[in-house]
Amino acid sequence: MRSGRAALVVIASGFLFGTTGTASVLAATGASALAIAAARLLVGSVGLVAVAARGRGMAPLLGLWRHRETWMMGVGVAGYMALFFSSVAVGGVAIASLVSISLSPFFTASIARAFGRPWPGRAWMAATALALVGVALLGWPTGGTAGNHRVIGALLAAGASLSYGGYTVFGARSIERDQHATDALAASFAIGALLLLPFLAVEAGWLATGPGLALALWLGLASTTTAYVMFGYGLTHLAPGVVATLVLSEPLVATLLGVGVLGETMPVRGWLGCAMIAAGLALVAHNETRTVAVV
Repeated sequence: MRSGRAALVVIASGFLFGTTGTASVLAATGASALAIAAARLLVGSVGLVAVAARGRGMAPLLGLWRHRETWMMGVGVAGYMALFFSSVAVGGVAIASLVSISLSPFFTASIARAFGRPWPGRAWMAATALALVGVALLGWPTGGTAGNHRVIGALLAAGASLSYGGYTVFGARSIERDQHATDALAASFAIGALLLLPFLAVEAGWLATGPGLALALWLGLASTTTAYVMFGYGLTHLAPGVVATLVLSEPLVATLLGVGVLGETMPVRGWLGCAMIAAGLALVAHNETRTVAVV
């Protein structure tokens, strides 16, 4: 039953990830996407380090910073943040979200396979295909972005997805070496935060405002620290490709918040996409609940 519980926890982490866009719009700080991403990673890494240190002290973190896998994870999370938000700026939210989220299960499972892990299985393939069609229906752009910008934005989003897959797989490998998931994520996110710190250093005034501080705390402590502790629990009990599929709950939640909180409109095909994503997630969660061992 641990794998079934882990599946539900990962879906819940996707719910927290899905609040980032709505929170950014409501805060209306005027900060650039890269500055917001850097602040999120900085506050989130501080939170993760605090959680890890409180549970097991600083010694495990100091040991992890000497491992190559931890640095690969740090580069991966920094690359994901930088490339994703750059894709948003060039190609728009729809292209960035559609490409990066759709490719992440495939990249994650492929990288894991390259390191000797098996494919998650037929149920995962069917559920992922169902969810990805839902993502396409939900996020496919209806116009307004120039063709060249779409191509560049899509390429940047693909790079973000590859980075995401890399740090997910390296995180799983670190956990397999008996490292605690929160320790591995805390150590690597601290590296990622340092890599993105220059983007925040040149544009930090917005953090001194009430909405700016509230946004940084929410993005850092809720949608990063809390969400990634849950994400790490999933990596401990599930295959990386399964985790990447379950995190497809993120666009579902982001869309529902956009409609319900921000008053955005959505065509019928978007609602059909939401239903297909939910069905895919339910299929994966049900399959993991029936699975005794992680595949």
